[in-house]
Amino acid sequence: MVDQNFQRILLDLFSRKKYKDVILKVEEYSKRDNRPGGLSSLVGVCKMLNPNYSEEDVISALSDFEDAYKKLKTQLAGIEALGNYITACIKNSQKYLNVIDFLENAKLMFDEAEKNFPYNEKLYLSGIDLHKYLLNPKKVLQLSKKVLENNSKLKINACTYGMMNNYIYDWGIKDYYNYSKDFKTYFPKLKVNDINGIDYKKNNKIKIGFVSPDFVVNHSVTYFVKNTIKNLDKNIFEVFVYQIGDSSLLKSSSKELKDNSDFWYDLSKTSNQEIVDKIQADKVEILFDVMGLTGAKNIEIFNNRVCPMQISWLAFCNTVGFNDIDYLIADKNLIYDEEEKYYSEKIIKLPHVWNCHSGFPFKREKLDLPFKKNKFITFGSFNNFLKISDEVIRTWSKILKEVKNSKLILKSSFSYQTKNIISKFKNYGVDKQLEFFDRQNYSEVEDHLKLYNNVDIGLDTFPYNGVTTTFEALWAGVPVLVMKGYNFNSRCGESIVKNGNLEYFLAENEDQYIQKATHLANNIDELTSIREKIFSNILSTPLYDSQKFAEGLKNELLKVYKRNL
Repeated sequence: MVDQNFQRILLDLFSRKKYKDVILKVEEYSKRDNRPGGLSSLVGVCKMLNPNYSEEDVISALSDFEDAYKKLKTQLAGIEALGNYITACIKNSQKYLNVIDFLENAKLMFDEAEKNFPYNEKLYLSGIDLHKYLLNPKKVLQLSKKVLENNSKLKINACTYGMMNNYIYDWGIKDYYNYSKDFKTYFPKLKVNDINGIDYKKNNKIKIGFVSPDFVVNHSVTYFVKNTIKNLDKNIFEVFVYQIGDSSLLKSSSKELKDNSDFWYDLSKTSNQEIVDKIQADKVEILFDVMGLTGAKNIEIFNNRVCPMQISWLAFCNTVGFNDIDYLIADKNLIYDEEEKYYSEKIIKLPHVWNCHSGFPFKREKLDLPFKKNKFITFGSFNNFLKISDEVIRTWSKILKEVKNSKLILKSSFSYQTKNIISKFKNYGVDKQLEFFDRQNYSEVEDHLKLYNNVDIGLDTFPYNGVTTTFEALWAGVPVLVMKGYNFNSRCGESIVKNGNLEYFLAENEDQYIQKATHLANNIDELTSIREKIFSNILSTPLYDSQKFAEGLKNELLKVYKRNL
């Protein structure tokens, strides 16, 4: 037991943010080996709260948290210590490489705690973060499902569960639809004015609004939206953009979006209720949800009848399940007619592709095939590592074995994930053929795009396709092999290559995917010709023709507008 007077002293110091003094007091009181677990946990927290903490501080704090967990493992305080251990690992393993070594220990302690506590919300939420970082979507799903069963109001977890099912093959369209029917119950209703009491007839033009937390920095969403908004017919539409993300990230790409809209609002520091109030005060008639389940903090906005027409587009490639979202933007390649019954939204199918990239403000460089310099084929994929499923690793490994001396370039987000990916490829004996670029070193868009100059053939992920990465590769003149899918998010690659007149790059199955990759790798003249055609022609296709896209979107919107209003 800790003396109560001593506890009061520590509490006072902690409340005044005298973290170093707390650490000194505790270390004077007892050494780690024989101190109470609660004090070890407190010391660890204080080390992590100190500004400008070092790698040594992190590793020392992890030892404190582990000590606390081992002494308190059957108590709730032990769960808290383990949660702090996991958070410190995830937060610092990218910055401090030595912290990577502690992640496996985090997993071992979590597995033990899970056995001791068949269900504990704090523990499971920590486990979700851990296993997401460890690239284990199936475990994330298992834990998320348990949390949902016990606390359906935890909206962030509800979003996680919905999102994670995009990364695995277990769910078909029917499964997603059945889950989405309950999704609206996870989010609170806000106070909204009855739209029948709003006089939209006084609007001189059709007021159209876009809501997203992603209209920031060089976020991919911005590159799909900005030229669409620029080219919308301003004689018909008055455009409102509601930026609800981190306002510190509002830079050049955001400025373009701002300049191309009639009204721009930074609502990053406002509540969801205030956002709804603002949209209704502006008398917006058509409102676009440009976030879906990716915007867990704000998606509840669309679980309300804010405007006469509410449309889901771009950021989330699946049904959201809200009765108050009327339409979902897609195209014929993404949702087949007979599948529309498995979406809570009515489907608006655009004439060509469901979204359109704005391109980049950089001069495109037509370079020789990297093979000509390297004398070996280089495959590449710059997708999020979570998308690199076990099926993807198996398929890519077969390709690397078939194409002798070939390399595969991946773009790494986190050092531990790199280690994890390497170990998975090692099981197939091709780990030595991997090359990694650190995402942090190529955070500027122009530098990132130049990486495609190192790639002969792009490889898409499945079942969760790349979207931005495929558009980027094609813009740079690099062909991308994609796999045919079974629902919206797994058919994005199909829609992109078909609209880019690149049907050859759509594989029906794993065998064909491998066959096409090896064929191109062994036919350099053919590959060279294909790349030249892509570089010359791709910008004139529907993938990058923002004017044509905006015209098609306008026509479809007017159809449903006249039908509904």
